[in-house]
Amino acid sequence: MFRYPHLFFGLLLLVPVIILLWLEFLRGRRDLEYLLGRWRAGNYLDIFTVKWFFSSLALVLFIVFTLFAAADPERKGRPEIRTIESRDIVFALDVSLSMLARDSSPSRLERSVEVMRGILASRGGTSRFSLVVFQEIGVKMIPITEDLAMFETVFQNIGPQVLSRRGSDLKAGLAASFDAFPGKVESEKLLFVFSDGENFGGAVKPVLETARQRGIRIVALGAGTVEGAAISLEDEQELRDSAGNRVITRLNPDNMRYLAEETGGEYFSLNDPALMSKLDAVFGSSSVRYNEPRESAYRPYLLIAVFALYIYFLVRVIPWKKTF
Repeated sequence: MFRYPHLFFGLLLLVPVIILLWLEFLRGRRDLEYLLGRWRAGNYLDIFTVKWFFSSLALVLFIVFTLFAAADPERKGRPEIRTIESRDIVFALDVSLSMLARDSSPSRLERSVEVMRGILASRGGTSRFSLVVFQEIGVKMIPITEDLAMFETVFQNIGPQVLSRRGSDLKAGLAASFDAFPGKVESEKLLFVFSDGENFGGAVKPVLETARQRGIRIVALGAGTVEGAAISLEDEQELRDSAGNRVITRLNPDNMRYLAEETGGEYFSLNDPALMSKLDAVFGSSSVRYNEPRESAYRPYLLIAVFALYIYFLVRVIPWKKTF
């Protein structure tokens, strides 16, 4: 994994470099034949060709491994186990229209609320909680608190109407959820993301780096099914597109699993009848195993690049068989 993979576009520079090296080779052979004559230049041409090949190869390797080092490769560090007594839990709830589908009973949204109620009932008094809702934007509805009474008030009125957008942006939801955690408080940080995984926003990879740095584990709870369902509206109506066709929304489990895997968390389906017992295992004890931290691993690439540059100058400078 690389922190700045866009730098690999610099590899396109190898095309003009290789062309220039080849032109240099042709010009060098031509000059040797001109100075020594075609019959006397044979042995010298062999030496020139070998030196050109190894010096060119070294130069190309120098460019390649320099770009690899600049892209800042990462590797997993040693897992950290720390003992922390307190726990902060943030619920990130997708309230886009697709969460009204009924392939989770009674609907994706209502099933998510049921699970949040269960977590509050089992962990209230030992944890602090916050609630973030998101569509194309993320909004903190309830700041981190031990007072659970306000959650029920919000649950009774929650739905797509709380925000004015329609689509779902996981990146925006995650960013708002990270801000809901207290800044410098040493605690176990769990983020429960309730969503069908539909994402019409940007890539989530950059914001997941923030989660890893702050020790936030994401528990992803997938709403709905991969077969999908229609989006139910008021009066038993169903959402339809401009052509009059029913809009079918489907669970994207890959997006949800990715959130969990990248932060050392877990993925569950909201349709799993044993969900609540499985969630109990997520909390574990007060000893918290954080996700393996990422460490920069650019040094081996930089070392190879420097060695290749050294070989380049060595081949160029030292005469072979007392010739050139």
